[in-house]
Amino acid sequence: MLIPARRLSRQFRLVPALLVPTARAVGWVPALAAFALSLGLLALAVRPDLALPPADLVRWLRLAMIVAALGYAFLLDDPSEPTTEGVAGSLLLRRTLRVVLLLPATAAWWVAVVWRIRAIHPGLRLPVAALTLEAAALLAVTLALAAAGSHLAPERRGGVVAAPALLILATAAFLLPAQVTLYAQPGSAAWDGAHQRWALLLGLALAAFAAASRDPAHRRLASHIRGLAHRLPHGRASRAEARRSGVA
Repeated sequence: MLIPARRLSRQFRLVPALLVPTARAVGWVPALAAFALSLGLLALAVRPDLALPPADLVRWLRLAMIVAALGYAFLLDDPSEPTTEGVAGSLLLRRTLRVVLLLPATAAWWVAVVWRIRAIHPGLRLPVAALTLEAAALLAVTLALAAAGSHLAPERRGGVVAAPALLILATAAFLLPAQVTLYAQPGSAAWDGAHQRWALLLGLALAAFAAASRDPAHRRLASHIRGLAHRLPHGRASRAEARRSGVA
């Protein structure tokens, strides 16, 4: 068995060969359409002729994040996934490549979002780093939901599970009490605590994504080994009992 470092190195060597096939397999339309819809929504809400208080601006920015995240819900959809379980490269690697390929468009979307608000409201002190953490955590949660949903949805289309789940969770997040809120207002007493929770949520979401992206073949092998280990003591006891009975 390969040790983890050697296995990781072996996976990295497969990346160049998997890039083009992965790029062809990615469904780009939902993600890019969600980015465009998010920017359109923000352009309608944040206009020079419409004076909005900072709290409303941040609220619209967060709504734009949720709309964009809906596109990520469908990023892992791959009906051919069951037929590619035996190909080179782990399921986690192939899914991670999908995310990496979309990162440039994601970065461009986020830059456009921040630029729009700063261009219309140049005097607004926008906490970009903290809001970037919120966006990253929200996208990671969406990916984790999509990875988990692929085990439940037909043809491994996890987006049909992840999209409504994201909307439910995002709505619930807006309704959380102040002591555990995620959507705090900049400058409020709850701001730092909220972003500590966002950082924790980001870590948990990435761990859940990795766990839900384990290769099915590895899970079946582990289950088979556990079953074999469970049966071996019983088999030995039965044979020992049979020998004792024969002697008697």
